Amino acid sequence: MTSAVVKGGIRFLVKLLLSILALSAVIFFLTAVIPGDPARAVLGRGADPEQIQAFHERHELDEPIIARYGDWLGSALRGDLGVSYSSNAPVTDAIRPRLTRTLTLTFAGFILAGLVGVPLGLISGWRAGGKTDTAGSFLTLALSALPEFAIGLILIYAFAVRLRVLPVDSTAAGFESPLQAWRAYVLPTVAVALTMIPYITRLTRANARRVVSQPFVRAATLRGIRPPALIFRHVMPTALPPTVNVLALLLAYSVGGLVVIEAVFGFPGLGLLLVQVVGLRDMPMVQALALLIGTFFIVTNQIADWMVHLLTPKLRMATS
Repeated sequence: MTSAVVKGGIRFLVKLLLSILALSAVIFFLTAVIPGDPARAVLGRGADPEQIQAFHERHELDEPIIARYGDWLGSALRGDLGVSYSSNAPVTDAIRPRLTRTLTLTFAGFILAGLVGVPLGLISGWRAGGKTDTAGSFLTLALSALPEFAIGLILIYAFAVRLRVLPVDSTAAGFESPLQAWRAYVLPTVAVALTMIPYITRLTRANARRVVSQPFVRAATLRGIRPPALIFRHVMPTALPPTVNVLALLLAYSVGGLVVIEAVFGFPGLGLLLVQVVGLRDMPMVQALALLIGTFFIVTNQIADWMVHLLTPKLRMATS
């Protein structure tokens, strides 16, 4: 079994590294062949040929694309993601605080959505067709029909404009004091959770409903096991493994899909930064952000595959 675990770990790392390498190549070459000159986008239409040439030389834009990719990849492996075209500052300095905020927002929203969506899905699947299931299905359907910006605006109107208990926006000023920072996270976190809850609930409900019809659940019911214990000790362990991969996709997608929510709340994270640098054609920033988001997506899915393997007895026995 030990050798199987070692081989599985090696396969995991090799697959992960090859996927990230392929991702880096796709990102770099796609951004490099985009029509237009970054120098003119950054310097403006009034830049003279000498300024444009100096810009090209400073950022090595006249070098062959293969050489530029090799230099960029080698620097990225050392933790150097280049220098921003627009600010002339290291890319990592601009990304680091925003990455922390975006990951905190993503995981906080995901955990909140899981704490609500998984129990609601299990209860709905257990009582399929009942009042709880009908009410839950109506609420999740209504939530899933609302776009992210609408959810954000509703939360702002309710809690910031009417009740005045939370700030209207989550600008950088909200992070000056650690004691006040949580207030900048509350509404964006709830918005992220509300976009995830319908999918988590419906997926968990479908798997729970399938498990409830299995003979071992009926046998446990006949033995007199109470519904709460039956749901969380028998239904949930069987219903969750098929859900893990989809939850991982949802979590990975949310990191790249926070653009709208961060823009609505003025939240200073990666999504808002990505919108800004795309308009400026700041290619080092775009490449770094795309690489980070894509790497998070790949790592999350690889970990999800590993968790499914651990949670599924048949898969564990096949490799033991």
